[in-house]
Amino acid sequence: MYEKKDLRVLKIMQKAREFGDLDLCNEILINQLVNTAFNEIEPKEKEELIALLNSLIEAKDKALLSN
Repeated sequence: MYEKKDLRVLKIMQKAREFGDLDLCNEILINQLVNTAFNEIEPKEKEELIALLNSLIEAKDKALLSN
């Protein structure tokens, strides 16, 4: 009768709403991200991924500030 929901997903969505991040308000997306099994990556790949994500976040922030 009731659907079980992952508390972690609900907390992430709640924080996303508090901070106005609509990208993280998609319950299906967050559920998939939380439940995905990630393979280990090499330290160099990890650094490159971190740099890429940081540049994406900076670009998003600049785009939001320019509006």
